[in-house]
Amino acid sequence: MTAVTPASRGQRLRRPTRAEARFALVVLLVINMLNYADRYILPAILPRVQHDLQISDFEAGLLNSAFLLVYGLTTLPLGIWADRTLRKNIVSLCVGLWSLATAITGLTRNFIQLFITRSVLGIGEAGYAPASLSLLGDYFPPAQRGRVLSYWAAATLIGSALGFVIGGLIADTLGWRWAFYVVGLPGLVVAFLAWRLHEPARGSFEEETQERSESSSSSLVAEGHASLSSDFWRQARAIVRIPTYWVLLGALICSFFTIGGTSAWLPTYLFLDFHLTLSQAGLLAGALLVGSGLVGTVLGGLLADRAQRRFLQGRLLVATLGFLIGAPLALLALLFHQLFLFVATLFVAGVALNFCTGPLNAVIQDVVLPEVRATALGLALLLAHLLGDASAPALIGLLKEHSSLHFALLTTAPSALLLAGLICLLGLRTVARDMQQMQRALEERRPQAAETR
Repeated sequence: MTAVTPASRGQRLRRPTRAEARFALVVLLVINMLNYADRYILPAILPRVQHDLQISDFEAGLLNSAFLLVYGLTTLPLGIWADRTLRKNIVSLCVGLWSLATAITGLTRNFIQLFITRSVLGIGEAGYAPASLSLLGDYFPPAQRGRVLSYWAAATLIGSALGFVIGGLIADTLGWRWAFYVVGLPGLVVAFLAWRLHEPARGSFEEETQERSESSSSSLVAEGHASLSSDFWRQARAIVRIPTYWVLLGALICSFFTIGGTSAWLPTYLFLDFHLTLSQAGLLAGALLVGSGLVGTVLGGLLADRAQRRFLQGRLLVATLGFLIGAPLALLALLFHQLFLFVATLFVAGVALNFCTGPLNAVIQDVVLPEVRATALGLALLLAHLLGDASAPALIGLLKEHSSLHFALLTTAPSALLLAGLICLLGLRTVARDMQQMQRALEERRPQAAETR
């Protein structure tokens, strides 16, 4: 099968201009906001949906787990595809798919229909994450990646807050079905904008010659219906030989478990334990997420980049401290039964937790070669979703049926955060060596690239 080269597509893969990078960042930030708004509409209106469709606590947890399970399973093959074709087209296609799935969710009449539409939503969102993270790695140089990826992560928090707030308000006024219509349709507009982005050369800002970058990009652009993984197992073996990658997997699994489970049930917890309305619970949950998340991700990214300039373990150290500080604070927050104390303590715990978001993604790119980063990110997201946030909502729902939501959250969130911090401590011993090995691999290519010119 003939490979589709950049020339055959009428597009020259090159280092992006500053204006192209900034425009792409804005588009990807907006898409990420819609991504998480679509995702968290359901938790915001879950009590109303459970009542209308007669859904049990375990089934309610399964709705979140179904989306995340499909999301995790499809992230890896779509991440592999992203390493072999134009990534902007994958982003555009996936945004359109998940937006339609969200809008159709408003038409569902029973648990099975809702389960199916939420599962389809996972397919659309799965293709966006590895492709967009890989794009951002080629739009900006390594020195800026921690900060840029923290902005990208902050957009997820804004979107989550919008989902909670819009969901609760619309459910209390127009009905819960309208919430899905309102957040689903705008995604079609940004899907078109994503299609119009400039596709940068892979490894644009790495220490390789420009000719090498363009040659590598050309060889990796293949037909979408070609074999997605003719060399996947070779790439996977190379990725999993990196000790730090295993550390990052463990930390991501634990952090995803905490964030996924808590976010899915936080509005319901506020609704049941503090007797708030859906609008009030959604507004407060959104404020907690966006407030602590924005402060934590942006501050974490800035601290990580500053620490990285001092020593190679800097980014991972910031993430480690965030986990170890967040664990006892999350436990303390859930022991409070007075609303103000709960919110204040959980806010600080959220700031600490979100230190990890940008730095962990940046460290993956620091230790993995450019041409397989989307695959590495896809593999990491697959395992993080399957073992982390895909399992957390259903597990918490099951614990709720046999005890209480308070007990379920109290026994899961702090423990997962503590485990994440302990895992990251191990990575502080390996990350510098793995970064240096990646740079040496890039340097070894220079003579080969010079001979081919």
